[in-house]
Amino acid sequence: MTPERFRELAEIWGGDIERWPKAEWPAAREIARTDAGSAILREQHPLDALLASAPDVSPARADRAALAVLGAIAASESRPPWYRRWLQPVSLLPAGSLACSALLGIWLAGALPYHQDEQAVATVAAVFDASVISLWGNQ
Repeated sequence: MTPERFRELAEIWGGDIERWPKAEWPAAREIARTDAGSAILREQHPLDALLASAPDVSPARADRAALAVLGAIAASESRPPWYRRWLQPVSLLPAGSLACSALLGIWLAGALPYHQDEQAVATVAAVFDASVISLWGNQ
């Protein structure tokens, strides 16, 4: 380990070698025994004091922070609940189409006679021709 690397680790992790990465401990302890190494570690006492002290956070401040986080999460949730999504017109369109198709099929099954005549064929042709023109344009 170089003295520059020792200083860099001391500035990052503080003067307590036990906080440093374990792989660096043996070489760091050797340099700490020297006068220059111990001077570098003494320079880091203010950082050690800062790292050793627990932050002073009042319960009211912690509650406000937690409420702010929950509010941000709730604000980011823009999707309506599942029961409101089912009642939107876009979600009712497939169900409405299926219901109309079923009603048309039932009506045609009851309205058409079992034997084919000119009037029954004309009725079916008129229903299907009208639906093609009104739904998809004149084809």
